Amino acid sequence: MKFSLKTIAVIWVVLLLVVGGFIYSAYSRLKPDTFVTLVKEQIEKNYPGAELSVGEVDYSMTVDFSLHMKTLMLTRGGKVLGSIADMEVKIPWWLLLLNRGSAHINISGLEIFVEHDPEKLPDPVQEAENKNSRTIRVVLPNYLADAKFTIKAKNISFRDIATSRRYIRLSKLLVREFQYGKNSAFELNIPIEINHRGAQYTSDLWLFGDVTPEQNMWLLNYRGEFRTRDSQDKMQMEDLIIDGKASFNPSHLNVESTLDLLVEKESVGKGSFKANDNLLNIDLKLHKFPLSFIEMVDQELKNPFLKEISGTSSGHIKLSKSADQDFTQLKGRLDFDGPITLGEASINGKWKLIADGSKWETSFISPKGEVSFFRRSLIDFSRGIISQYNQELGFSGVDFALGSPTLLSLGHLINDPSTIFFNSTVSFKKCLQDKKIIDGEVKYGVSPDQRFYTSHLVGEGSSLNMNYQEKNALHQLSLDAHNFPVTENFQMLDPYFKAKNAVLTGKFEGKWTTVWHDGTWLSTLDLSKLDKASGLLPDLISKAAQQYNLDTAGLVHQSWMFSHKNKVTNVTSVQLDGTDPAKISGSLSAGAKTPSYLILNYPKNKLWKPVRKDLTDHLIPTKEVP
Repeated sequence: MKFSLKTIAVIWVVLLLVVGGFIYSAYSRLKPDTFVTLVKEQIEKNYPGAELSVGEVDYSMTVDFSLHMKTLMLTRGGKVLGSIADMEVKIPWWLLLLNRGSAHINISGLEIFVEHDPEKLPDPVQEAENKNSRTIRVVLPNYLADAKFTIKAKNISFRDIATSRRYIRLSKLLVREFQYGKNSAFELNIPIEINHRGAQYTSDLWLFGDVTPEQNMWLLNYRGEFRTRDSQDKMQMEDLIIDGKASFNPSHLNVESTLDLLVEKESVGKGSFKANDNLLNIDLKLHKFPLSFIEMVDQELKNPFLKEISGTSSGHIKLSKSADQDFTQLKGRLDFDGPITLGEASINGKWKLIADGSKWETSFISPKGEVSFFRRSLIDFSRGIISQYNQELGFSGVDFALGSPTLLSLGHLINDPSTIFFNSTVSFKKCLQDKKIIDGEVKYGVSPDQRFYTSHLVGEGSSLNMNYQEKNALHQLSLDAHNFPVTENFQMLDPYFKAKNAVLTGKFEGKWTTVWHDGTWLSTLDLSKLDKASGLLPDLISKAAQQYNLDTAGLVHQSWMFSHKNKVTNVTSVQLDGTDPAKISGSLSAGAKTPSYLILNYPKNKLWKPVRKDLTDHLIPTKEVP
């Protein structure tokens, strides 16, 4: 059978008229003004006393009925409850005609304002009635009753109604073929942006799943993936997956969910998530949880004895944030294995971290209890620093040389410009040095009104007692030693005195304000078995001996008796015991007006007469500030 072009044209015209008739019949049922009125009625009905205003409205009718609305704003009592910058509704003609199909709603710039008064206590009875009775109800015309809606929204924000402070932001929301009572697929993107210690950590949490909406409760099943954005920050979370089931009450913005955290398909933690317009709560129980995921707060966790945070941990974490808080409250505990760093040495053991808001506790115990550590810190999250801490470090039955490098030096305490307040105790119990037992403790710290450093160490026939205090700009130091052995690991007196080996006996006392040569000093120290001594005091003795071409490096026994007052050091007796013992005395000035001189004498050599030497160079190091 052959058709002429005229016949074909007639057929097309008829088809177009039929389709056009269907479209006209469908769209004649839907008027733009009527649809805008429908939107206003449904929203205002669910928010009694509120009024919805709609700005510019535009529409077109092609294959789809497309209604475009801009600047929608819901207000009540002069307060903005919500706003939409741009909203587009697309309804195909076959949906209007056959009551079958899917409409599309595209929303951009949705802001929801939450009213929260922290001073107003809620009525428990009224709250219960509201939760049981209030639901969001939407009445649709018959031609939309069985419709499905694909909803796309971007840039969604939840804000405080009084301050406009944003609680949470959603970059994207997609729900495919949404219909009450039916299962729908959804996709959600939550940007995570954290500013911490001047660095920005950015990631996106993508949630994929399905939702079954009912009038009173929506049920969700989802899977979440963290995707770290391209940046130079170090918080990488791509390997962390979240599986969960949630219930959502749309009338109260209330979400309750279970969580399952997975890394490489293995569960590393389980917990729950609760959120509403007032409070956010996350409760997690962890096992084999990678510590790399908390490295953003590594500076708050680390201390001189916890150098590296790695491996996995177990424990629990609770996060909570209410609408009137600018920060998230953190509580929890993590247990993990790792070494404690003691100078160049390290010992494996178990670490424990306990967080309670801004108060964090870190502790360590070695398998046999020979090394223990405890630190309680106060964290300033706004600056990302530890503002104050107290710590205790204990050694039992180990070599004294293992614990002595951990001692803060006196010079470091005096010169440290840090404003962090702290209190530290290092204790020794039955520790060994040269097969002799040493017991005692060393304490030092900084508080708002003073700095202090005390030590009480007692061995078999030996002791070292030191007391330093700075208060009201006055420094006071006293040291009393008796046959106390010093090795290169013992840095407590640095930079004033240190040695590869030495035995100290005697006293050293001082009092000064700004610089040490403006104060008063007295030394009656005897040093034996001296080897490779250095520091301010040994260097001063060495410079005095060099005036007579004497080398003190090989002199293993020395005694230093001198006093200092009014910027002048009176050298009573510096004994340098060698093959022919020498004695140096004299006066050393820290100023230009008072002359300096030294006298060398060999007490056991009757033929040697005392030799005086007047000095033009100042031997006193006036620039050093203890």
